[in-house]
Amino acid sequence: MTMKIMIVGWYGTETIGDRAILAGIFRFLKISFGNFEVNLGSLYPFFTRRTIDEDYSFWEKTCACPLSVRIFDSKKSEDLHKAIMDSDMVIMGGGPLMHIRAMFMVEYAFKTAKKYGKKTVLAGCGVGPIFYEKFKKSLINISKSSDLILLRDSLSKRYLDNIFHEYGTILEKPIYLGLDPAVQCALNFNQLYREYTNSNIISINLRSFPEEYRKDKKEININKKLCEFIDSLSLLFSKNDILLVPMHYFHIGKDDREFLNQIKFSLNRSNIRVQNSHLSMLETMHVYSQAQYNIGMRFHSVLLQTIVNGKNFVLDYTEPGKGKIAGFLKDIDSSGFYSDRYICLQEDHITSDKISIESLSESFSGNNTFIQDRLRVYTDCLRDIYENKSQ
Repeated sequence: MTMKIMIVGWYGTETIGDRAILAGIFRFLKISFGNFEVNLGSLYPFFTRRTIDEDYSFWEKTCACPLSVRIFDSKKSEDLHKAIMDSDMVIMGGGPLMHIRAMFMVEYAFKTAKKYGKKTVLAGCGVGPIFYEKFKKSLINISKSSDLILLRDSLSKRYLDNIFHEYGTILEKPIYLGLDPAVQCALNFNQLYREYTNSNIISINLRSFPEEYRKDKKEININKKLCEFIDSLSLLFSKNDILLVPMHYFHIGKDDREFLNQIKFSLNRSNIRVQNSHLSMLETMHVYSQAQYNIGMRFHSVLLQTIVNGKNFVLDYTEPGKGKIAGFLKDIDSSGFYSDRYICLQEDHITSDKISIESLSESFSGNNTFIQDRLRVYTDCLRDIYENKSQ
């Protein structure tokens, strides 16, 4: 039997991280169901077609079989409804459940799927930031319409519990904890492609600070501070090639290259360059794997740098103590390795003083048993959904 899976989410504006999530989910589906085919909802299908063209060979290798992936326009209600009716299972394919308008599309999809007896899964999602009532209520409705809630970190579970408590309602189902599905993608990369080199590159991902993540109304010019941070790094590592690597190449959601080139041209340092030509997901992981050191700001740059290299420093732009970066590190770093390799951009002094060749030369070594146990939750839960599909 071939399982028919519909996946919705923020695809169509996908970052390299979103693509890594999708690759991880495909691996889970393969282990869980064997044969499956996917209808992938996209907000901008032309952009997602490029994703499929670039990532398909990686999917085939990690799943060890050809895959059937069709795209539909998730902004069109008739296309969305048809994809739901053609599916056995509807999955929210990772990413944050937060205050963006596309949440209402996910809410519609899950409510409709439940109405027609389809299984519904939140697969490795995060929760937050959500500061507005209408999005909190949408999150509650999505959660109540989910047969399986599998979140990517313990802080997301606490965030979801608090929102239900805030509205005096109860979620009468368990919340399971995995890791972000992109972890599975990175582990598959390590198994198939990872190379150890003596590269002279320090790979850095930054993004223009997104105001929707700001904790309060403090007028801190974080972008200016980041520029000063790169300036000090170019002096500290004057003999290294500092490569500013995008994780997003689409103007919707802000193309990272715009901000990275602003930094380069304002500083005019000879050892700073921007990766302006488009890199695929696989090529981006190769850069992180082969870099001498990595520094990451976007969540999935932190995740991929941690798993495929481990010699990295973290710049956390998300909600202090609650965001996805803190959640990932809290769960994966029981030894406190990143405690002195971490800057919270909304709270800490943004300086290179914490960074030294000695600290970056040490490599993170995670608890492999813990990681595998958290990833196995996906396949165990998905199989359980499949075996009880008629209930």
